[in-house]
Formats: sequence, C-alpha cells, structure tokens
Amino acid sequence: MRLAAALIAFLALTGAAIWLFDTPAPVPELIASVRADGVLSAPCPARTLAEEKARLKQGASPPGALGEKLRKLFPPGSDAGPLEARLKREGFELFMACPNDDEVVGARWLGQNWSQPDVFVYWRVDGAGKLTFVDGSVSVTR
Repeated sequence: MRLAAALIAFLALTGAAIWLFDTPAPVPELIASVRADGVLSAPCPARTLAEEKARLKQGASPPGALGEKLRKLFPPGSDAGPLEARLKREGFELFMACPNDDEVVGARWLGQNWSQPDVFVYWRVDGAGKLTFVDGSVSVTR
C-alpha cells in the first residue's frame, strides 16, 4: 500500500515538474500583433466539379491579417527565398500543401499548448522563383 502511494506521489510530482518547467517554443515573431482570424484552406485547385461548385457558392474569403502582413513584407513579384528563410528561422516546417498542385508551397507552425496559435502560410512561385501568391492564417483553439 505504501509502495503504491509512493509511486502515485512520484508520478504526480514528475508531472507537475514537467508542466511547470517545460516551456514551449516562443511564438514566431512574424505573427506578433497579428490577430487570429481562423483557418485558411490552402489555395489548391478544386479536385472535383462538386468541390469547384461549392467554392463558387461559398464565395471569396475576406483577407486575413497575416496574409496582409505577408504581402507587405514579401510582395508578389519579389524573390521567394527571403520568405522561406524567415519561416525556417522562426521554426516553421515546410509541407506539400496541395496534392494536386506542386507549385503551392506551405509552411506551418503548430502551437505547443492550448494558448498558442496554429499558423499556416501558403505561397506560389513562378519559374523564376518569384512570388505570385502569398497568404496565411492564424488560428487559436480555445
């Protein structure tokens, strides 16, 4: 009985220590002072006619705060290298955003606890490596 109580106490103290001293990675500087505006879907081409019709019916989404900031920092026509370098430096992971369009690139930074946002950035480059599209979203689940 004492062994079980000691084991439970040890596990509780270990859990508390991890919770107190395990500090999550800082939120990327890129999203400082950017409000959460929900999840933006990737700018992928419609996969089916039904999906295309649903998108037309839904209409265009209003521009998000992060997308507006990104377009000011990395305007269309500028080189995509600095955008990608900054995202990597701030801890974003690159991922293939669209299975049906390999020209769309995505990067994500996933919050490590409930108080941190999930951030997604999408961009497209032309043959010369220039940005033709850039957008992003910040989403907080509470």
